[in-house]
Amino acid sequence: MTLNKTFLVLAAMAALASCREANTSVQSRPTTTGGSEARALRFDTTFIKATGVRTYPHTYTGSMLVGQTKKIAVPVQINWTTVQESGCAQVAAVQVYQLNADDRRTHLMAKAMRDAVCRPGQLPAGGSSPATSSAPYTGAAYLKLTCEAREIHRTTSINFTVNGLGYHDTLDGDAATPAQ
Repeated sequence: MTLNKTFLVLAAMAALASCREANTSVQSRPTTTGGSEARALRFDTTFIKATGVRTYPHTYTGSMLVGQTKKIAVPVQINWTTVQESGCAQVAAVQVYQLNADDRRTHLMAKAMRDAVCRPGQLPAGGSSPATSSAPYTGAAYLKLTCEAREIHRTTSINFTVNGLGYHDTLDGDAATPAQ
């Protein structure tokens, strides 16, 4: 038994020495740089139960800034579907993903509320529709995105709007309202 233990200890030391000589090291925390495609579903809701296969034709990808002086960019992807209901295009379902989710220093949370009232809405290009009887009407969904950055001990919350016409707000740092 003692010969086996001695052999195991020598083998472990040799393995550690080979790692040091090969200039490899263990990273203490995940990095936000690089092309990591890891994503985690942080919010998924269906407002309208539509028949058939549900797809997510509307997608927005941006970075949410957390912090005031030192800022951390958290990549976010928002997908939503629309259906014709109640006389106009309505938001049927919403999904929110945190991209680069293997970075454990940040965590994204989301909540959503749907406004099913048909109103003249903004078009996907960001322009407002004219207030005429032939203007496209739509319903909207309002998201509250909250992101926590543990490294800088800050939390940021923003409101984000999507509508049935494909319009969405942006996640620029100017739109963020930091909260401590």
